[in-house]
Amino acid sequence: MTVREYEVSNLSCADCGNKIEAGIQALSNVNRANLDFMAKKLTVEYRETVDNHLIMLNNVAASIDPAVEISEAGELSRKKQALFAWLPLATGLAVIIASQFLPLPWKNWLGLAAYLLVGYRVLRGAAHSIVKKQVFSEKLLMSLATIGAVILGEFPEAVAVMLLYQIGQWLEDRAVEHSRRSVRGLLSLKPELAHLKSGGDIVDKRLAEIQIGDLILVYPGERVPLDGSVTSGESTVDTSTLTGETEPYLVSPGSQVYAGFMNNNSLLEIQVSSLEADSTVSKILQLIDNATAKKSSREKFISRFARYYTPIVVGLALLVFAIPTLAGFSAAVWFKRALVFLIVSCPCALVISIPLTYYIAIGIAARKGIILKGSVYLDAVREVDTVVFDKTGTVTTGDMSIERIVARDEAIRPELEKTLYLSEYTSSHPFAKAIKKSFSADYDGRLVNAYSEYPGRGILVLYDKDRLMVGSAEFLQSFGFVNLEEVESASVVHAAKNDVYLGCVCFGDELKEGVKQALQELRKLGVKRNVMLSGDKKSKAKKVSEELGFDSFHAELLPSQKLEILEQLMQDTPGRVAFVGDGMNDAPSIARSDVGIAMGGIGSQVSVESADVILMQDHPRQLIALFQISQKTGRFVAQNITLALAIKVLVMALGVGGISGLWEAIIADVGVTLLVIFNSLWMTGWKSRT
Repeated sequence: MTVREYEVSNLSCADCGNKIEAGIQALSNVNRANLDFMAKKLTVEYRETVDNHLIMLNNVAASIDPAVEISEAGELSRKKQALFAWLPLATGLAVIIASQFLPLPWKNWLGLAAYLLVGYRVLRGAAHSIVKKQVFSEKLLMSLATIGAVILGEFPEAVAVMLLYQIGQWLEDRAVEHSRRSVRGLLSLKPELAHLKSGGDIVDKRLAEIQIGDLILVYPGERVPLDGSVTSGESTVDTSTLTGETEPYLVSPGSQVYAGFMNNNSLLEIQVSSLEADSTVSKILQLIDNATAKKSSREKFISRFARYYTPIVVGLALLVFAIPTLAGFSAAVWFKRALVFLIVSCPCALVISIPLTYYIAIGIAARKGIILKGSVYLDAVREVDTVVFDKTGTVTTGDMSIERIVARDEAIRPELEKTLYLSEYTSSHPFAKAIKKSFSADYDGRLVNAYSEYPGRGILVLYDKDRLMVGSAEFLQSFGFVNLEEVESASVVHAAKNDVYLGCVCFGDELKEGVKQALQELRKLGVKRNVMLSGDKKSKAKKVSEELGFDSFHAELLPSQKLEILEQLMQDTPGRVAFVGDGMNDAPSIARSDVGIAMGGIGSQVSVESADVILMQDHPRQLIALFQISQKTGRFVAQNITLALAIKVLVMALGVGGISGLWEAIIADVGVTLLVIFNSLWMTGWKSRT
């Protein structure tokens, strides 16, 4: 197999990128394709040698988006293209300045030549839009306005309109590219090569060539290139680029590490657990790339508004010219005022600034370890007035420990511990993990004759010749057991062997640091109600709820009952309801809520699939940062809409009154576009209070 990398240019749509990737993947001689939208990089793994690979790839791209070009050209070719693009503009500007010192008719001829030099690409784009039946494209509007200025002999104004319009377009592209580079730099988390152990040698290989199970080395000061588990070495790693957490994390043999972690201290040997395309960081990149596809309600509104706004303003421009002219006023004067309307009718400021603001906000969130699956959820979070928390793993650490062992008789305590260990051996429940950590016994899977786990209740096992049973008091009572040990602890697991009750163990877990402060901050940010759901007994849930300051709680719930209560809260709440869980057992509730938020989502496939928002850290401060970013985004979007519309309406009014001319119109149009873009870019320097 052959692996080749390409550069992708003129790709501005993540959804188009996905379609191109799928189209290339479907080619018979392609084994695997990966298109990185942010990096504009395409990696293709061929089954066999292909001669005309560029032609083949560009044919696929052209069928999706004719403007997209796939090439092996480097940065130099793009610089040459940029130089070629600016040369006619510079020449046209020089010609129009020179024409002002010449007499007629040379002045007009050079003015026309300058106009064609500067406006050629816009005029060509306008002609293309007519062919495509896009009557109200911005290029067509600019072309009509400047052709009108040429008819009036206003060549400097016509050239200025074209020149400033294209400078504005270039600045828009740079602003968008700046925000892309910001996210791309944030998520340029892995090196291009990995140090592969091959026999007794160390060979540097491209990540696409590394397979699952391979052993790679990561030296101090290098980033982990692929997901895997540590097989040798002990070091601290910096996880901040992925999780936003700045505190170093200690890893040793058996620890899971992810692409993008920075190795701080010593050499690590890692066994690769996922391919490059399937790594956690690749999934995060894909989520961010696709986030723009799930547009917010304001983005959708602006798109609809622009469709109606432009033709309405063009119609008003016709009326501005027609009505006074028919009334006997000067046609030339009102024709020029109508051109002001045409120039100002371009909705560029609105169309570019709103999506850009959301995109920047998604990038800011990603820098803090908060992954949003779409800008729509930035709006949804701002409308949340009820936040529902799962207790274990979200409000508490979820790391259960045995606090007390209560045996019916001290002589049978070893039998109690063994029964618990054998019964819970294959379970992944937090209680099971605590039991396996505290107790030990000889377990042989071949001796398990029957096994039944009842979620939220207990486990029944036929091990060798013994009938083992562990679970809640209600679970054992349903099998006829009476007079069980009564303990104050809410988290209790009882055990029985061969219909003989042995005793119970009590569990406890710690509250997460910062939860109480987070609940207080949420209220300041507009959340009216915080609710806790728990499978624990009412006494323990009540204690936790009162200690942290929840408005209400529900206890002794099975997973299905949590979903029922969530749905009832959604019916009774006028605003939106968010559910915060650990992304594992809470997947149904996370998926059902208006905004599903998974905490500690790094490496969790369930989080990636079910949640709308993934908090890569397991810390409440990220939840506060999410709400702050959402509200800040809303304010910036409102500012941009108000600025753009207010200035455009003002210039239109001044144009009708004859106060503003073509120069003022184009400066106002380009100026307001740049103003809202720079206002959006201002968000990149914003920091949350957490």
